Formats: sequence, C-alpha cells, structure tokens
Amino acid sequence: MIVLAITGGSGCGKTTVSDIFRAEGIDVIDTDKVARLIVEPGKPALNEICKEFGEDYLNTDGTLIRSKLAETVFSDSEKLKILNNITHKYIAEYVDEYIGDYSKDILGIDGAVIIESGISYDYLLSVIADKEERIKRIVKRDNISHINATNRIKSQKDDTFYIEKSDYIVYNNTNSEDLSSQVKKIIKDLRSKL
Repeated sequence: MIVLAITGGSGCGKTTVSDIFRAEGIDVIDTDKVARLIVEPGKPALNEICKEFGEDYLNTDGTLIRSKLAETVFSDSEKLKILNNITHKYIAEYVDEYIGDYSKDILGIDGAVIIESGISYDYLLSVIADKEERIKRIVKRDNISHINATNRIKSQKDDTFYIEKSDYIVYNNTNSEDLSSQVKKIIKDLRSKL
C-alpha cells in the first residue's frame, strides 16, 4: 500500500485535489475533519485545549468555539505551536488506526501541517497557489476578513518549505481542467509504483 500525504497552505486547494483523488477511486482522510472529531465534548484533546487556553473557548453546550480559537492561534505563533502540540498526537493516532484497517492500494491523507505532525507517509504531494488567490479563497470559504485570512497565511510555512520536501507538486492557479490533469498524472505514476 502507498500512503500519499497531500499538503499545502490554507486556501491552496488541498480539498479540491483530494476530491479529484476520490473521484478516481482513491480514499483520502481529511485531517481537518479528524481535528473536529478529536475536540468533541469529553474528548482528551478538548480537555487539554481548555486547560491551556481556558473555558471561554467553549460554547454553552461544551463544544469548542473553533473560530475564536483560530483567531487567537493564527495571530500568535507560540499559541499555534501549543495548539498543534495538543492536537497533532491525537490526529496521528486516529490516522494510524485508519491505516491499520485499510485494505486498498493507495490512501491519501489531506492536511495543512502533515509534514510537522508525525503522521507517516510514503510520498508527499504539495499544492501550491498564489498568495492573493489563497486569501480570496479563505475569505470566501471561512467568511472571515482579509486581515484574518492574511494572518492565517503568514502563520504558515512558505511555498519553498513545501516544494523542497515534496515528491509531487500541483500548481492550482489556473482552472479545474488543468488541476485535474496534473493530479491524474500523479495518480498514474503512483499506480505504476504498486
């Protein structure tokens, strides 16, 4: 089995790339969804977050106020590091269990900080997009201000970091046909390695 990590900064189009893999019959774990699962009420990760950041990041029903926490950590690199130290271990544990039960030939793992997370993979695909395009996508997707979207990008690694570590690179600045063509070439190459 081949495990492919799909990464890149916020707004680069990782989800769109993952959807192309899915359409081609390759499962992809979305670590953003896993991150939501591990912070449900009563879960150890949420307890650690409350201990570190305080109970004022919780709604009255005990759920995490994700937008408030995001605004805090994306404007303070030390707080982001603390949050990542809490969540990464639980995300990696979930992914490892999933891989252990997986029986198909290729599995994708979509995650913005997958390189730093401790999650094991065989190959790395980075999705790269222009900064202004990413900001527009984040503002639209998350319904946040241009400043908050810019802070989110500033808190993340630059393109060089991803490019230097990648086995595959997809550039997502043009159209969906071009993106699909790039991804299908990678899928063909991965299948040739089986």
